[in-house]
Amino acid sequence: LLVVATAVMFHSRLDAHLVEMKPEHDSRAVGSEPFTGEWPPMMAHRCAESNNPLGAFREAWGLILALDYKPIFQTARAALRSCPPDPAFADAVRETAEAALAVASNIAGLRHDLLGRIFHTVLDAARYDGSFYTTTAAATLLAALAIREDTCDWSDPDAIARLRIIDPACGTGTLLMAAAERIRELSPDFRDDESVASALIERSLYGYDVNVTATHMAATTLGLLSPTTRFRRMKIGRAFLGVDDDGRAFLGSLEFLDQQPKLIPWPNGDQAFSQVENGENMAHPDPADLVIINPPFTRSDLRHDQFSAEEEQKLKDREKELFSKKPVHLSSNGNAFLILADYITKADSCTIAAVLPLVTSTNSSSLEIRKYLASRYHVDTIVTSHDPDRIYFSENTNIGEILVVCRRWADRSKPKPPTRVVNLARNPSTPADALAVAWAVEGGTVKSKEYGTVQHWPEYRIRDGNWGGVQFLSPFLCEQFDEMRQGQLFESVALVKVAEIGPDGVGARTTFNRSSLPGIEPMSALWHHKTDVTQSMSASTDTYIDPKPGKERQAKSLWERRGTLMLPMRLFLKTTRVLSVRLNTPALGSAWVPCKLKAAGIKSEALEKALCVYLNSSVGVLALLGDRSNKKPTYPRFSMDDLRKIPVPDFAAIDGAADRLAKAYDAHAKD
Repeated sequence: LLVVATAVMFHSRLDAHLVEMKPEHDSRAVGSEPFTGEWPPMMAHRCAESNNPLGAFREAWGLILALDYKPIFQTARAALRSCPPDPAFADAVRETAEAALAVASNIAGLRHDLLGRIFHTVLDAARYDGSFYTTTAAATLLAALAIREDTCDWSDPDAIARLRIIDPACGTGTLLMAAAERIRELSPDFRDDESVASALIERSLYGYDVNVTATHMAATTLGLLSPTTRFRRMKIGRAFLGVDDDGRAFLGSLEFLDQQPKLIPWPNGDQAFSQVENGENMAHPDPADLVIINPPFTRSDLRHDQFSAEEEQKLKDREKELFSKKPVHLSSNGNAFLILADYITKADSCTIAAVLPLVTSTNSSSLEIRKYLASRYHVDTIVTSHDPDRIYFSENTNIGEILVVCRRWADRSKPKPPTRVVNLARNPSTPADALAVAWAVEGGTVKSKEYGTVQHWPEYRIRDGNWGGVQFLSPFLCEQFDEMRQGQLFESVALVKVAEIGPDGVGARTTFNRSSLPGIEPMSALWHHKTDVTQSMSASTDTYIDPKPGKERQAKSLWERRGTLMLPMRLFLKTTRVLSVRLNTPALGSAWVPCKLKAAGIKSEALEKALCVYLNSSVGVLALLGDRSNKKPTYPRFSMDDLRKIPVPDFAAIDGAADRLAKAYDAHAKD
């Protein structure tokens, strides 16, 4: 029905032009045959009012196909063809058409991908293929930052036509539409000169996706910019994801890294019509001036789960084959598309603009891709949201995200400028608000009370993979943490230098069962981080544990690593009272990780107490949060790498500091 709705909307836009657009040749025929049918087709609202809306739309769309528009109407006819001759389906199509016609009357609204939002809401495969809808506000902001006034001579239609803008995971076309709208704003002739819009749609904009409904909507949405555009040259295609009949695995548009992707023709609504050419006009596009993308981002354990076990394995083997020598951590697939973006862009001058998970800027697993981008591009702008209600730029997700704009840096002799790190206090919710933010960023007039803050993060940090400017809304805190890590606030070392950390909670959960009674050899753990229970630095274990059957050997090994100083694996910052605790007996943890100091004896006890006080101080909170893996800012989870990197005072170099903090622990441990 979404396919039908988009076709109805486009049909209604064509109605004003169809009389003068009568075709001379019939595009439905294999050869160049003259058109002999009746013209014009029935208008969209007449089809919706008819007694047989399925038949009326199918006949009208069949006539329009004689003119062009196969991506839209051939797919829609296939959708109608799938409806059984049941009055309920006729009523559903009529109601859908009436709703689509009501929306189509607001042409300005159509420019912002209204149906894409619905599509991604009902999409049942998002958790497997990582498809999330980019909000129109985020798309507008990203396109405005990526496409500058000096990108092109916007008064020259030929120059615009020579641009190559590619989204290799285009979904319903939101980002391509945002790019087109940005060009509409910059080009003085776009609104009045039909040739400018036509050239943009037919020659400049490329989009690929693995979902046929999404690509259908992308073609429709872009076509609405210029409904009289011929679609024979439209560069929207479905790239095959799966295993073909010959047992070969294909990874959609990622296949550009090795070969031409396998492109699938549009569904054919009538066997009498010829098949659409199999990607003839889309093979090997010219190198891109701009790749704009919200790449799919899916964990390895969920990716390709919609396929059989055998097919899933072949697809993952293909991933390893394509990325064996690339800086991509295949625990998730989002960064793979950054490698693709770099591969398909121009070697001398180009831009990559992407919506990425916030963890791309913070996780250890993404360190290499950060360094890779910084070595080949100027990381021009990073935008993240600290809006407590909207930390994301995609819908149907609750993880933090960033917008990144990278520009090719061809002249290695010149130093790169700093990176603008924009931390939004309020995430814009409309395209108009997004444009205001973009103008403020470009004009250097961002005001903290209105939008947020801007930092200029030095190139040497970006080059080293340090994108820590995203961690806090306050530039002061970001700078203070970086100075702390460099030992400039006080003499500091990484926690791993003075302590052994682990085992993590996963090891405890997979090796032990919990018990309310002690076993023959009592083992205990601090399993939970309940804020109504754990409210002071001095804490007690909350459960007994027993080795799972067959896990006795592993259990013994883990138990030998137990400790009394515990660090958190996750925190809910709105309610957390303590960030580190000390137990009266060595134990393991689930939501906690033992931290066992390398020093021994009485000194170790004082040092433990000192570290516990430090990690619960304001400075310690900054140390813990400053380099966290920031999937969700209000609910951070800490990897073992995060915990090992925590900067702590070098107590050996600071006379008496450990003893003074240990006394503070003794005085306040149970407060």
